[in-house]
Order: sequence, then C-alpha cells, then structure tokens
Amino acid sequence: MRAAAEMDAGPLARSASCPDTQAGSDGPAPGQPAPAWWEFDPAWYARAYPEVVDLLIEPSPTALRAFYLLEGQGRGHSPNMVFDESFYLARHSAVRERVARGEFRSGFAHYCAEGWTELAPHWLFDVAYYAGQLAEPTLAAVNARGFVNHYDEYLRVGAAAGRSGHLLFDPAQFRAAHPDQDPAQPAFLAYLQRLHAGSPEPRCSVHFDPAWYRRTYPEAARAIAEGSAHGALHHYLREGAAAGLDPLPDFSERFYRAANDDVGAALAAGTLVSGYEHFLHHGVFEFRAPAPSVDLAAYWQRAPAARRTIAAGRARDLFTYLLMTASSVADAAPVEPEEPATRAQFRRRARAMLAHLPAGGLDFTLPGAPALSAIVVAHDQFALTMQTLASLRGNFAGAIELILVDSGSADETRRIEAYVRGAKHVGFADNVGFVDGVNAALPLATAPAVLLLNNDVELAPFAVAAALARLGSDPTIGAVGGKVVRTHGRLQEAGCIVWRDGTTAGYLRDAPASAPEADFVRDVDFCSAAFLLLRAEALAATGGFDPAYAPAYYEDADLCLRLRAAGWRVVYDPAVSLTHYEYASARGEAEAHASMARGREIFRARHRAVLTRKHAPDPARAVFARRATPARHRVLFLEDVVPLHRLGSGYGRANDVVRALAALGAEVTIFPLNPTRVPLPRIAAGLPDGVETLHDRTLEDLPDLLASRPGFYDVVWISRAHNLAKALPALAEACADADRVRVVLDTEAVFALRDAAKAALAGSTFDLANALAAEFAPAWFCRHVLAVNAAEADCLRWLGLPSVAVLGTMATPRPTPAGFEDRAGMLFLGAIHALDSPNYDALAWFIEAVMPHLGAGARLTVAGHLAPGVSLDRFAGDPRVTLLGEVEYLAPLYDRHRLVIAPTRYAAGTPYKVYEAAAHGVPLVASDLLRGQLGWRDGVEILSAPTGDAAAFADRITRLTQNLRLWGRLRRGALARLAAENSAESFRARVAAVLDDAEAT
Repeated sequence: MRAAAEMDAGPLARSASCPDTQAGSDGPAPGQPAPAWWEFDPAWYARAYPEVVDLLIEPSPTALRAFYLLEGQGRGHSPNMVFDESFYLARHSAVRERVARGEFRSGFAHYCAEGWTELAPHWLFDVAYYAGQLAEPTLAAVNARGFVNHYDEYLRVGAAAGRSGHLLFDPAQFRAAHPDQDPAQPAFLAYLQRLHAGSPEPRCSVHFDPAWYRRTYPEAARAIAEGSAHGALHHYLREGAAAGLDPLPDFSERFYRAANDDVGAALAAGTLVSGYEHFLHHGVFEFRAPAPSVDLAAYWQRAPAARRTIAAGRARDLFTYLLMTASSVADAAPVEPEEPATRAQFRRRARAMLAHLPAGGLDFTLPGAPALSAIVVAHDQFALTMQTLASLRGNFAGAIELILVDSGSADETRRIEAYVRGAKHVGFADNVGFVDGVNAALPLATAPAVLLLNNDVELAPFAVAAALARLGSDPTIGAVGGKVVRTHGRLQEAGCIVWRDGTTAGYLRDAPASAPEADFVRDVDFCSAAFLLLRAEALAATGGFDPAYAPAYYEDADLCLRLRAAGWRVVYDPAVSLTHYEYASARGEAEAHASMARGREIFRARHRAVLTRKHAPDPARAVFARRATPARHRVLFLEDVVPLHRLGSGYGRANDVVRALAALGAEVTIFPLNPTRVPLPRIAAGLPDGVETLHDRTLEDLPDLLASRPGFYDVVWISRAHNLAKALPALAEACADADRVRVVLDTEAVFALRDAAKAALAGSTFDLANALAAEFAPAWFCRHVLAVNAAEADCLRWLGLPSVAVLGTMATPRPTPAGFEDRAGMLFLGAIHALDSPNYDALAWFIEAVMPHLGAGARLTVAGHLAPGVSLDRFAGDPRVTLLGEVEYLAPLYDRHRLVIAPTRYAAGTPYKVYEAAAHGVPLVASDLLRGQLGWRDGVEILSAPTGDAAAFADRITRLTQNLRLWGRLRRGALARLAAENSAESFRARVAAVLDDAEAT
C-alpha cells in the first residue's frame, strides 16, 4: 500500500507505473504501462476549467498539473476527459463519505487506489455491461491480456474495435449520425469531445431519447444550458436516473418501481440506481412491463418476426426490437382488457353520462333541410340509447333528421321525448325488432342520405362527416360503412365478407383496431347496419329491408347484395369508425346466434346465383374475399420506407408509382423493409386511401406476409436494387413461379454511378464494372428492370439484363403565379438522410464555395426533410442562410423565390426536386451533372454550370437573378418540356405496360 501522501496525489505522481495493489490480489504487477485513464490531460483541463487558466501566471502543462494536485482535486475537478469526478462521487456514496472525511483528496485518488477494480469511473462506462461482451470477462483475464482493468482495456482497444461501454451508447448509431467523423478516432472519445465542445447532442441509442428528455424535464435543459451538464444523457446518468426521471417515453420509472417490489428493495439498498437499469439488464428478459399499458409477454407470443430477429442477434431483446421497429412500444404491445369487463365499463359510462345531459335535452331541431336522416331503433337500453344519440349529436354539426323507433320498451325509453327535442317518433307496444322498426321509419326520412345506426354505439370523431363525404365522392356509391370496434379495442369488422355457403364474416375480426390492414378504402360485399349510410335514391329503389329477415340478422347483407346487383357500390371507409357493444340488444348471444341461423337460410335461398361466385369459407382466403370485386392486379410494393413525397430521396417518385398503380385499378400493398418513423396522419394524407400500407412492418415480417397470403400477389414491384437483395431470400420461395408472379425492379437510381461520381470528385479510383455487377447481381430474378432515364437504361442493358425499360418521372405542371419582380432569393430544396449524402454535400459546397462569389446580399432558403441525427447547425450562424427544415406546403415557398439551385456534385437517377421546382414554374440553376441526367438543354429549360465550378455556378445565378427575359424563357421551356415528357397520363401508360407484361422497349 502506498503512503498516504503519495496515494492522495493519485497516479499522477507515478505516471510510468500502475496502481498499487494489496499483497495477494489479482491486480497487475508494478512496472506495467500506465492505464489509459491515468494520465493528466493539461489541454483538456484548461478547456474544462478556464478559471484555472486565469489564476495561473503561465498555464503551462506542468503548472496545470500542479494546480490539479494541490487545488483542483479539492474543487471536484476531473483530471481528464475519461474520468468524471462529479459522477464518481455522486454514484458511489461510500466513496463520497470517505473523501468528505479526508481519507482521500478526491474521487480520482480513491479510484486509483481502490476503486479501479470494480467501480464505474465515468457515466458512460458500465463495468459489468462491458465485461459481458468479452469472451474472458474476469479481471484476472483482463490483467493477463496486459490491461490494468476493464476500463483500461476499453479505452485502449475496446472502443477502437467498436464495442460499447454502456447500453445507452451505441457506437454504430453515433457513426451513422456523424459519418464525417474521423473513423480512426473511437466513437466514445469523439462523442465526449463533441459534448465538451458544446456541439448538438445526437441520439446514440434506441434506449435513450435526448431530445424528448430535454423537452420533458426543464431542469435538465437548464442544467445543459448553464453548463453543469454536458448533455441530456450526461444529466440522466449522473442524476436523472437516480431521481426517477424517465429516459424515453416508452419507459415509466414510477410505474416500474411501483410494480416490482424487488426493484424498490434493491434501490433502497443502493444496489440499483434506477428501475430502468434493472429493466434493461434483467426485467426485459422476464417480460416485465416497462409501462402500464404494455404487455411484452403477449406480444412475444404473436410476433414471430421479433423472435427471429432476436434469435439472429439483430436485436438484443424484445424492448430493443420494438424501439427499433415501432413508433410507440405502447401502441405495438398494448395491454388488452377482457371484453366482459369493457362491456361493463361501456354501460357504466353510459349511465354516468345521463347525469350530464343538457337541461333541455339533446336538440335535433331542424334549422333547415337535413343533410341526413338517422334512424335509431331502441328496445330498452335507455342509457346506451342516450349515449348513442349524444354521440351522434356531438359528432356532426349539420342538420340531422332523427327518427326514433321505440320497439316496445319497458324502461325510460318510453319517455324518450322528454330527453330528445326535434326528433320524429315511431312507437310500438311490442318489440318488433330491428328490421320492422327500420322499415316503419323509412317513409318518414326526407334527407338525401339515410343513416341506420344501432342504439349501442359510440361514434369516433368526424365519423358522420367522413361517411357523407365518401357517399358524395362518387354518384355510384349506394352505401358506406365503417370500422366497427368492440368495447375492448378489437375489431368486429373492417367490412364484411359473404362466403359461398351463405355464411358471413367480419374482415379482421379480433384484430387490433389499429391494424393497418383495416385502414384502406375498398368495395366490399356488405357493411353491417350498426352504422350504414345509404343513398336515399338507392334505398328507395331496393325497397328497404326484406321483412323476411325480421326481427334481425342478415338483413344488412341482403340489402347490400341487392344494392350491388342494381349497380350501386358498397364501400368500406376506415375514416368512419365507431365502438359497438356487440349483442347489447339481444337477450343473449344464444338468441342472437339462433336468429343468425334462421336468417342465413333465407339469405342462402335468396342469393344462390351470387353465392356460387363467392369464395369457399376459409379464414386463410379472407384476404382474397375482402374486396367485393377482385382487382385485375394485386401488387406488393417493396420500398425502404413508406414512400412519401415529403421524404425526398426518390420516395416522391415511388409515391407517384403507387398512385399510378392505384389509378389503374391495381390492389396495392405497400411493405416497407425498414422502420417508417412518420406520424400516421402524414402517412394517411400522403397516399391514396385505397392503398393498403403496412407501415408497422419491416423486412423481418416479409416471410410471414408471404406465407399468410400464398398466391395473392401477381406482381411484386421492388423499388431500388438494394431492396431486391434484401428481399430475395423471402421472395425466392414465395415467387418462384414466374408465370404466376412477375417481379419488377424499379431501380430509381443506379447507385454505382453515384459512387463513381463521388470517387471521381475525391480523386480516388473506382471499379465501376464490378460495382454495377454487384449492385444488380440479384436482378436475374426479375421479369422487368426499369430505369429513370435512357442513359441508365443503356447501362443496365450493358450488363445484359433482359427487358429493360425507361419508366421515367412524373411531374404535372402547376406553376405558381408570382412574377419575376415579386420574387427574391434562392431556394435549396432537398431531403437529407445522412451527412455523407449528395444533398448535404451539395448544400455545404454551395454555402461555403459558391456564396462567397455572390456577395453579402445573397440570400438562400433551405428546406426539406432531415432524418433523425442529421443537423444543419454547421450553417446556422450564417446570416445569409435561412434553415426551415421540413415544410408542409411547398407552393408558397416556390411562389416567393426567384430561382432554385441544384448544385449536386455526385448523384444517380434523375433529380426529382428539379422536376418539382420546374413544375411550380421556378427556373433552376443546376450542375451539368444534373442537366445531363435530365437530358435538358442549357439556356432553354435550365441554366447549368460545370459540376464543381463555384465561380461558374455563381455567374449563372447572377445572370438568372438579373435577367427577366432569361427567367421567363427558362420557366416556359421547363413547363413545356414537362408537359411533353412527364405528364401523368404518359407515366401511367408506362406503368400499365409493365403491369400488363407488355414487351419492354
């Protein structure tokens, strides 16, 4: 044991040796190299504690080191970046007490003397977690490999090898967010340097969300702003975890501590810092719930893709898998209550609502002509009926002609006039049932649309307006139904199927209400009369319900089939959603099923001819039967993510392909191979409503989809060659029959050409032939290979690929109206998904190389999607540059800018952003590279400069900015070119040729 004075000085006094150890310990022998955490770092110390520099006459390394030994330790200073004094004392209370008693001058002195064997010296290093990654994890094994301890090994070799020192820091994720970082520098050190320099904090693990943490906990944001915390993760690991703060929205520290007594006991004993620590290292493997609404065990049983991913080592555990693939863990793995309990809750809520009815009752007084007539038949169930009526009144502000039918009620329903004003009433002494009740009310209906509504439902917001909008969207629609959800959140139906034997099925019954398979519009056999909006004209022509089905069941299926036979469409629209207390009006499920059996026999006799053309009853065939009329083509569309225009990077063009397929009548399923982290409303708004978008799936789920839908798809359309390579193992078996399934590769861009241009820009060599061969090695599997321009098509033909065609790009002219004098400034528009992307390179080059040639008056606006982890802070301080980020509506942006710049220095494909700008009537200055990809003429449709020539690019901008005639000529020329070559009609015709398997040219 070293003398007290020497020990207090720490290892700094013996920089060529190792920590002393007690006799007989397993520690390293004296004379070994000093550990990596040992050395005093004077440059870092001066930056970290600038007040020390001010105190010293000459802040030399020797003087700084001496100050630390004599004064800095007592002030709580750290000697270097990789030992955190404040964390060490805060985390290890026994050490803190010994320092307070004067046994050690600092936490660092204690670590050098004793703590190095097992204690964590830094907030971003967990000894046990790191040791768990080693084949031989014991301290003795680490010593035998020539390292003082685990942290020494991590700093000297582990970090450089890409290993993580803490579960909340993923070096690969940090590298992905900062591809420009020196690859020779370990990610751990690069991350710490960025934090200490005050750079924006990237998200470096799926297990911690720094942006959410700062927003949620103002005290953390203040600490970061004041400099007492280097970032959100630093704050959390130093103090937030112990204080019970949540690391991300998917984990509740308070819930986890309360739900797990053993965790509370461990926290009290000081063996745990937080519940999250226990959950990540133990609880997740026991399927303990991370939040009150999450059931990991149930999700594990129904998620084979998750099990495969974890077994393959691509995700550590189920929680990690959900964080990687789902926008919300709670949404993906919810706790599901039992239906009897939720039915009882539904009734209790209805009874409670009665106490809050308006004093004068619900008002259905007609202020004018009604938009719809609503028929509600009630037999008792007063509270449920009033809840339904209150839901209807609150759901739609327009005029509703309410027709109430009292079917022999014995409860307060008999006096319902006292609670509802302005309704028409029909009363019966006995219970006549739903069929006769509706038919009695129909002659009173005067509106152009008639809503049949059960008295045991609760409408979701905007359900009535959505149904009316759908009915009004096409004069051939005779009926509209919606998504019917049972009280426990599972589906009753998403449209209904009629089987060949006359039985019926609610499509997706028992699936989660949020299932994306339920979220697209389609024509169906029928929708149930729990909510059925009918065109009055169609209803009158078919004569209402057939009385033979009285009192109830099968009358809605019969009516819809008669509507379809008369030429009317019956449409399912998921925007029409409601909760239904199933069987509330029947005396019991046994009575309901008996009525169904009787109705089925009548139905079968009435519709024998139609039934012969239906599918035989088989749940596995429900996907085939979910549409009343089969589509000519069923297309599985594979892309990186759900293709939305707002994401840029070719996804806008992919979106156009999907729209063309849908417009041609194809039944399209979009299947993303990577997680899509876009809010659902934006997904819904960005695609045709008749397209099935499986936004919650990834590549791991593809085998399950193909296995569950054998023979369903006749076309698989794959966007981008790398997605073909990913999907090929799953497709090879499911799509082996080339006569039955045609596989189309839409290249979007030949990425080898982009990489070659990038290499040329850097002055490095590039083997283009081998890169092309590797990129398109799986293309043998495809019937068609599509290119975006003729040059890339020739390149693909050179490879010997068969059936190569040019699909091109769609751009519909829609010029913004502002004139030359009403516009100013330049616009750069483009998505940036990574810092090594062409768009980021182009923007950086333009701001730093071109704008100096334009003078101080030049103004640039930058807009477009930024992927998580991508920051434009590099340009934030430039007064000439305005950074807008993602913009919802682009037309106003185009309308106020005089020109668009596209200074791309390397790329492949064709620039969708150029087409978009030209379609909005904004002239462009682009690189010769892009002009060549477009095939446009310099000075006619576009103005271009030699790629990478900053002075020439600035000259073109100056000419276009100042020349009205040139500006007008380019605007007109580009619009004319688009109209001639890129119209929606011609694009759709080329897609149709592929669908119809025409000979490619």
